[in-house]
This record gives sequence, structure tokens and C-alpha cells, in this order.
Amino acid sequence: MYVIISDALRYEVAAELAKVLRRETQSKVEINAMQGIFPTVTKFGMAALLPHKELSVELKSDKLSVLADGESTEAGNRDKILKSAKPKSVALKYKDIISMKRAERGELVHGMDVVYIYHDTIDEAGHGENSVFGACAEAIDEIKNMARIITGELSGTHILITSDHGFLYTFNPLREDDKVDKDTPGDQEVEVARRYAIMRKGAAPEYLLPVKFLGGETEYDAFAPRGSIRIKMKGGGLNFVHGGISLQEMVVPLIDYRFLRNDSKEYKKNKAKYDITPVTIRLLSASRKISNMIFSLTFYRKEAVQANFRAATYQLYFTDSAGKQVSDVPRIIADKTDENADERKFRVGFNLKSLKYDSTETYYLVIADEDGLPISREEFQIDIAFAVDEFDFFS
Repeated sequence: MYVIISDALRYEVAAELAKVLRRETQSKVEINAMQGIFPTVTKFGMAALLPHKELSVELKSDKLSVLADGESTEAGNRDKILKSAKPKSVALKYKDIISMKRAERGELVHGMDVVYIYHDTIDEAGHGENSVFGACAEAIDEIKNMARIITGELSGTHILITSDHGFLYTFNPLREDDKVDKDTPGDQEVEVARRYAIMRKGAAPEYLLPVKFLGGETEYDAFAPRGSIRIKMKGGGLNFVHGGISLQEMVVPLIDYRFLRNDSKEYKKNKAKYDITPVTIRLLSASRKISNMIFSLTFYRKEAVQANFRAATYQLYFTDSAGKQVSDVPRIIADKTDENADERKFRVGFNLKSLKYDSTETYYLVIADEDGLPISREEFQIDIAFAVDEFDFFS
């Protein structure tokens, strides 16, 4: 079992990842949701995803540490906690694995029953508030690539992909009424961030909502701002935030990914469902007669880019009956996910070469794949009264 934990992989991003995995890999992919732990920050979320009977907190140097059955859950101790529950297990970092050679990766996971892989693209970019959208797209590509490494190099077939928490992101600058004062004396505060506050028992901030903290079994009380409001405090970090109780922060994705080998029962039974095939295009224009050197034809893409249909690029050109090319070669890039059939039409322009055309001869429109391999041919008649120019710009 491989478990990929991607820091701040919000549910909507994971849903897009699930679509990509279905479309681009031979797999059975299901996505579900879990409730994250409050506060929705990394040290609590990562601790909750480790095997444990009880989580607790400890105040050290004015900072809360999260413990799993009395053990620290800091990054350096997670491998130890994992091994205490299952000896044949290992906790690894995505950045370390991706830079290794194939043999090195294989050695790390050899003989293991459980492999945790920690990934941190979105959270790392978000806290710098640089290109959160770009980081989400990058995370999808990286996790997809990791899944391919696991199934292709490490012989894995079952991967769980999840997260410690989600996030809120506001692109525009926040106004003053988007913030709230925590309104408590400093000696009552234990840990305060933009989206949560942990305080000593008896604290009663007027503008914050009380939230049960670790089942109410601690000496602290916890609070969160309502809606998407941020708590006022010095410093940056207003736009990308997490820690609160909004759905975007609390809903944690769980992708159950099962790679289907060609000899698996599931694949053999549902081969047509799981085979990844390129989307196909067809000629929509009804006329099969060309009377101008420059003209356009309409094509349509039969399937949307989804499920087990992947994007594809096609080359289009005309030939004579002997197979000699007589036109330029425009391309169609069929990569849209539009469900609406009208949105899947393409108007493509062609230029014929300056040649003499025989109206009694059969010419062919050829649809070829990206590598130039012909896929289909349509018969056409070319009827143009045209003398060959001295200058042939297309030859």
C-alpha cells in the first residue's frame, strides 16, 4: 500500500487529479471525502494521518506540539511512529524520491508493506502567496508522475492519495471588514493564526466561534472566525490561509487509485472501459467537392476529453489517387473537456498546391495522427479551372 499525502491538496484540486488519473492511466479511480481535524493546519493534520490511539498537545517554549500516543509527530519522527504500528513501513519525501535513480527507489521500498510519501507543492507555494493556481496544476502533474513511478518502477498497484487540510485563497486584496479582532488579553492566548485561535480555559473572544478541540480532552479551548474572515494580526499571509472550519479547509479528499495490469480480472472484464484511447475526429462538412484553392472544412470531435479518452493532435491534408500530397498540413489539437457537442467543432482552413487538377480523378482528405500515421480517408472531387503559377509557394 502506498499513501501519498499532499499538503493542502484541497478537495476540488483532488477531484481534478482523479479525472486526470482516469483519463491518462489504466486504472480504477474513486474519490471520497473525509473530515479533517481542527485546527486545519499541517502539524495537526499530519498527526491525524499517522497510526495512533490518542492525539494530545504539549506546550513547549510557548509553542504547541502535537503528540500521537505521547510521541512527537514532527516530520523527523513520523517514520518511527509508522514503524511502531507496522514494522515493514517507511515514510519518505516526494522531493527525495523524485531525485533518486530507479534502483535507489526500489531499494528504499523493497519488502515494505506500507509506504508514506509526503508531498508539499501547494502549501509551500501558498504560504509565499506566489502562484497558488500554478502550484495546484503542478501538484496534479507531480502526483500523477509519482503514481506512474509507483506502478511502473516499484510494482505498486494500490495507492491512497489524501491531504492534511485544504485552504482558502482570495486573489484580491482583503478589506478591513474581511478581518476580525481576537479581542482577548495576551496572557490567554496559546496559539493564534489567521484562521484559528487556541486559548487557555475560560477565554471568551466575542467575535470568534468556539470549536471543540481534540475532543475537549485538553486544558485549552479553541476558536475560529466565521465564514472566510481572517483574524487580525501583524505580518502577511492574508490571501492564502487555512486552519479554520470552512468546507474548503475541513473537507479532506481520499482518492483510492488501483492500477489495472493487463492480466487483472477487473481489466479483462471491463477492457473497453479502462483502455485509454485518443479522442477521435470526423468530417462534418457534407460537400465532397472543392472549387477553390483556399477553402475551409468543419470537423467535430466525437468524445470529450475525459474518463478513458485522452487529448490528441491530428494532421489533415489532401492527396491525389497516387498518394501524393496536394495541400498544406493544418493541425487539430483536440484537448478540450467540453461536454457540449457544439463546442467540439473545428473550422479548418486548407490551401491547395498550384497544380493542375482533374475533375474526373478521385482525391482524398487524409486524417493522420500526430506521428503522421493515416487513420482515415474521405473521397473528394477537385474541380478548379486553374493554370499552374510560375511561383509555387507550397511545394
